[in-house]
Amino acid sequence: MYLSHPVRRMRDDPLDDEVAELRVEPADDDARAALETRVESLGGSLERELRFGGVVVSLAESAVSDLCELDGIERIETVDTLGY
Repeated sequence: MYLSHPVRRMRDDPLDDEVAELRVEPADDDARAALETRVESLGGSLERELRFGGVVVSLAESAVSDLCELDGIERIETVDTLGY
């Protein structure tokens, strides 16, 4: 799984009371369903679907490490990368 540098920082050293907006790319439909379940269990939400199978999720930075443990995810980046 590819993790952008900012996501690795959030995973390893999360800021208290900060919300992360992430672009997550699941490998297939099963991983997409597991992603939705995991994000909701972590108190986050799916914000919107992106073209080509990506999803924007919002969750506490303290939950990013738990999200990174999910199988079937190809990449996680901050949503800011969408602007480039």
